[in-house]
Amino acid sequence: MKRIFPLLVLLALAMLLIWGVELSSPVPRVITRYYIDYGREETGVINLVSAIYLGYRAFDTFGETLVLLLAVSGVAMLFKKT
Repeated sequence: MKRIFPLLVLLALAMLLIWGVELSSPVPRVITRYYIDYGREETGVINLVSAIYLGYRAFDTFGETLVLLLAVSGVAMLFKKT
């Protein structure tokens, strides 16, 4: 019984997370259509995925990369032998 309760709580949290993602997941079609129509000519990139990733989301991507670098550096410092 002691092992079932944490699993039920974890399952309930997972279902709540999935439900929340489903409510907020649809991307407005206007933005999607704009990226498809104007992405290549505004960024000058041939590949549309690269245009979105590097042209429109560059600052966001840089921030995510910086957070990942800091996390890896922190873990490396924790496991560093003194």
